[in-house]
Amino acid sequence: MRSTVAVCALSLFLVACQTHKGLNENNQTHVVSTLKPVDFSEKKTFVSQKLAQYKVAGFDLGSWVNQKPGQFFSRVKPQHQQAAVLYLYRPDSKWNRQEIIAPSFFLNGKRIPSLISNHYYWIELAEGDYQLSISRPLTVMHFQKPLVASFSVKAGQQYFLKYEEEQFRGGPNGSEDLLRVGPLMQMPTKQALREIGMTQLKTPGLNYVAVIQPNGTLQKSKEKIKNKEYKASDDVRLTEPFKIYDPRTW
Repeated sequence: MRSTVAVCALSLFLVACQTHKGLNENNQTHVVSTLKPVDFSEKKTFVSQKLAQYKVAGFDLGSWVNQKPGQFFSRVKPQHQQAAVLYLYRPDSKWNRQEIIAPSFFLNGKRIPSLISNHYYWIELAEGDYQLSISRPLTVMHFQKPLVASFSVKAGQQYFLKYEEEQFRGGPNGSEDLLRVGPLMQMPTKQALREIGMTQLKTPGLNYVAVIQPNGTLQKSKEKIKNKEYKASDDVRLTEPFKIYDPRTW
């Protein structure tokens, strides 16, 4: 009798474990990128290279004109656990502040906000391979040969890319195998956090991740993730609590 009860209990336990496992598998979501994929195996022809170089596209004004402030840096939690977060930033300098037209950034062929002086924003990406190209336009006309950087991101990870034309701050510390193409360089997390801390969010964060639903359809989130409106009073930090003057203590 006892052996029969034990066998039944063991069977129920195994069934419950299998059911729990099945529920977990069903609850897991799969994410994909909403950006146009890049065929890295495709051989670049003379025509394709020139089309990438000479084009008409939008542009962003530099800090000489655009002096709108924003919230100081803070880490973000991705809207999807399986997504990666890529932070792009450009520290402040006199050179950067005198820029009239900022360099244009294109991620997988899609134009994303330019980085101006003392500026950062983030991009939420699905795991995969990406291509970032940068060129300096003459308003809407692009003539300059673009700077191209290819990179990969892993789910749940965070990455920091710094754009630094002067490079007087130096590059990444140590001998880590990090991305570096011209003024664009990947920074180690600790070093990046020391530099990015005083930069400001002058453009919304971006989300290029979609969730695959059980029926096969894609659920897309809002592409632009707007932060609360900047207020100068938010930057005030009192080191000691404010106290009302008491004349009896004089």
